[in-house]
Amino acid sequence: MNDEQKVLFKQLQLAGLGIVIGIFGLFAKHRAIFWIGIGVLVWGIARFLLIRHFLSR
Repeated sequence: MNDEQKVLFKQLQLAGLGIVIGIFGLFAKHRAIFWIGIGVLVWGIARFLLIRHFLSR
């Protein structure tokens, strides 16, 4: 993997972590943890798209 792919992969890992946190929040029946997980997911996807846009230039 080159450096650009590594950076993008780390952002996708962050988005995946958001999914895991959100699912944990659902099973633990804590709405706050669920929303934090959704926030991390959105943050990871937004960073992925932004970094991919800058790398394509």
